[in-house]
This record gives sequence, structure tokens and C-alpha cells, in this order.
Amino acid sequence: MMNKVTGLGIAAIIATGLALPLAGMAAAPSHFDDAAVKVSYSDLNINNEAGAQVLYSRLQRASQEVCGVGSHNIVRSLTETKKAQACYEEALASAIKKIDSELLTVIHNS
Repeated sequence: MMNKVTGLGIAAIIATGLALPLAGMAAAPSHFDDAAVKVSYSDLNINNEAGAQVLYSRLQRASQEVCGVGSHNIVRSLTETKKAQACYEEALASAIKKIDSELLTVIHNS
């Protein structure tokens, strides 16, 4: 479920209780500010490729949800669509940086 809030704030992905703030939120559509999605990975071994791949998929989905990428329920302009895509890319990169896993970084950069 997408959390839509019209006020200014920081969008975040929450991973195992740690808030992962998004970089460049000025570019994000205001109706996604203050959105947060909890991403748990305590069940994964992110030191092997399979576990890191699963976590990467979870982070992608959470970033999409926070930023409204791929949402068919929202009608927006091309500018807003581009902002949502930039938000997604920055949210995903920020979450990966915060987790600080070399294997996750390799997956993201490939």
C-alpha cells in the first residue's frame, strides 16, 4: 500500500529498524514525501549472491512503492513521472549505500 502525504518531509525506506533517507528529495513528487516502507532482511544471508539478490529485489519494490514508480492509480505529468523515477533511483542507491554490502553494491552496479 502506498502512503500518500502532501506535506514536506523526507521519504525513506526503513530496513531492519534503520531509516534510510532518500537523497535529493527536492526532486521527488510532494505527494510521496513522508512515505516509508519497512524492508526486512534478517531472514537473508546477504553475504551470498542468492540472499543479496533477494534483498535487492525487496529494496527495488520498496523504492518503487515509496516513489510511486509503476503505480497505475496515479495520473501525473511527464515531469512528475521523471521526478518519481529519479526518486526511485536515489532511494535504491541510498538504501544500498546504508546497508554497505559489497555484494549488494555489485548487483546494483551490474
